[in-house]
Amino acid sequence: MAGHGADSSLKAVFVAVFVNALITLAKYAGWFVTASPALLAEAIHSTADVGNQVLLWIGIRQGQRVADEEHPYGWGPARYLWNLKSAMGIFFLGCGVTLYHGLHALFVGGEHEEIGHTAELVGLGILAGSLVLESLSLAVAYKEVRQAKGEQSWREFLWEGDDPTGVGVLLEDLMAVLGVLLALLGYGLSKLLHHPLPDALATVLIGLLLGWIAIYLARVNGRLLIGASVSKKQLQRIREALEADEIVERVVDLKTTILGHGRMRVKAEVDLYEKLMARRMREALKDDVRELDQGQDPAKVLVDVVGRTIRITGAEIERLERVIRSVAPTAVHIDLELI
Repeated sequence: MAGHGADSSLKAVFVAVFVNALITLAKYAGWFVTASPALLAEAIHSTADVGNQVLLWIGIRQGQRVADEEHPYGWGPARYLWNLKSAMGIFFLGCGVTLYHGLHALFVGGEHEEIGHTAELVGLGILAGSLVLESLSLAVAYKEVRQAKGEQSWREFLWEGDDPTGVGVLLEDLMAVLGVLLALLGYGLSKLLHHPLPDALATVLIGLLLGWIAIYLARVNGRLLIGASVSKKQLQRIREALEADEIVERVVDLKTTILGHGRMRVKAEVDLYEKLMARRMREALKDDVRELDQGQDPAKVLVDVVGRTIRITGAEIERLERVIRSVAPTAVHIDLELI
C-alpha cells in the first residue's frame, strides 16, 4: 500500500475531466459534420469519461471525511463505492452504447456516404487534436500513478493496491488514446476504401476496450468494498517483523483489512516468551518485593504490583504496535492480543 495521500489521484482526475470535456464537444461537432460511427463512438466514450471521472472525484472527497460515531473506521470505502458506480457507467454507457452503434453500422448500416473534402479534414483534424490532448492527460495520469505506486510491482499495485482511482483514470486515458488511434484508422480506411466496414469495426473494438476496463475496475473495487486484506508480501513483512522481536515466540493469528486509501487495520494474536516476560516483570517488581520484606502492608503492595504489571504489559503492547507500524506505516488501527 502506497503511503501517498489522495492529492495525486485528485490531480489526475481534474486534468482528465477538463481535457475530456473539451474533447467531447469537439468529437460531437466532428460526428455532426462527418456522420462517422467511429467519431460517434469516441464522442460517447469521452462523454462517459467525463461523467465517470466526476464520480471518481465525488468518491475521493467523500472518502476523505473523518471518522464519526456512525463510521468509527472512517469513510474510506466510499471511494470504492463511487469507483464501482463509475465502472458501471463505463460498461453500460461507454461499452454498451458504443457496441450498439458499431454493430448497427456493421450489420445494418447502408452504403458508405461520401462527404466533402473539408468535412473529411475536419473529422481527421478533430481526431488528431484529441489524440494530442488525450496523450497529455495520459502522461499526467501515468506520472501520478507511478508516484503512488512507490516500491510495489505493477502487478501488485494494479491487482492488490488500495487506490484503484488513479489506476482507473490512467486506464481510461490509455483506452482513450487507443480509441482515438482506432477511430483514426477506421475513419481513414473507410475514406480510402470508400466502404463503411473499417469504421464500423473500429467502433466495435473501441466498445470492447471499454468493456474490458469496466470489468477490471469493477473487480478491483469490489474486492476492496468487501474488506480485502493487504498483499501477501506486506502481510509477510508484518509477520516477520513481529517474529523477529525477542519477546515474541510466535504469531498465532494475523489478519489485515484495507479501510481506504493509505489506511488499514491489523489484528494479531501473539504468543510471548514467558520466561523473558517473567524476567522483565521480576526486574520491574523488585522494589515491591523489597517492601514486602520490610513489612509493608501486603494489600497496598499487591495494588502496586497489579498496577505495575498492567503498565508493563501495556508498554509491551505499545512497543509491538510500533514494530508493526515500522513496516506498515498505514496501519491506523491495531488490535494486538497477547496470549
